[in-house]
Amino acid sequence: MKKNIFISVFLLATLLLLTSCKKEKEEVSALESNHTQVKDFTLTSLDGNREVGLKDFKGKPIVINFWASWCGPCREEMPFLEKSWNEYKDKGVVLIGIDVLDDEKNARDFLKTFGISYINLKDQSGEVANKYGVVALPATIFIDKKGRIIRKNYGPFLGEDGEKNFISYVEEIAR
Repeated sequence: MKKNIFISVFLLATLLLLTSCKKEKEEVSALESNHTQVKDFTLTSLDGNREVGLKDFKGKPIVINFWASWCGPCREEMPFLEKSWNEYKDKGVVLIGIDVLDDEKNARDFLKTFGISYINLKDQSGEVANKYGVVALPATIFIDKKGRIIRKNYGPFLGEDGEKNFISYVEEIAR
């Protein structure tokens, strides 16, 4: 009986994760008076050269984008994220990509295809994504200089409206 329940829950979770890329964009904002503090993590970079911890960026505005190479909307928004990174990195904003539940070679090829230069880490178990309550990919979390989650966005930043929203969220955490 317990085994059947476990299998059912596992299959449901897998189905939700696989279909999550098809979800429409859904923005969730933290309450102004009750921002959630970030949860620290340390992951290995996708190039395998170093360990990176969130604490390494204490006091900086941070954008964390959870993605996977098999996620179509992730693929669509990646060039915009790279463009944004190049515009905001000199203003102290940190962009971290976290590849979730993905084949490592596919993920590295994905980054190479799009010429991604910002930090990308691997979360092969999905532990960090779970820690942050990620329920769909892509998911983007905006963290202010005080280490508070200001916004969570599920879905890609596409089109003029999506790009405007992303820029306004970055401006909000960079204040």
